[in-house]
Amino acid sequence: MTNEKVITTVLTMLNKDETEALKLKIEALIFEILEYLNRKETDDSLLLPMSAVIADCLKTEFFTASNVQSYKEGDYSVTFNSALSPFFGRLDSFKLIKGIEDVQE
Repeated sequence: MTNEKVITTVLTMLNKDETEALKLKIEALIFEILEYLNRKETDDSLLLPMSAVIADCLKTEFFTASNVQSYKEGDYSVTFNSALSPFFGRLDSFKLIKGIEDVQE
């Protein structure tokens, strides 16, 4: 499956027109998700779950959100948000285990 199919599905979910900036954000999230899942390309089983996660990321302004949760000046302390990844737990069942893929081929 191509990235274009994911992009089209995400734009439909968001009810938005395609712009170059939005397309680049979606492509960046596709590549980040593929890295998270240890995959080289998307397949048909990933279309809807991946599109839903990307749409949620874009709805919550994933690219502009700050990772700093709190800041303290005396003795300098910074606390970051505890969310590791917006896809953590939602796409874990699609992860490929390194080494098993090679054996299956």
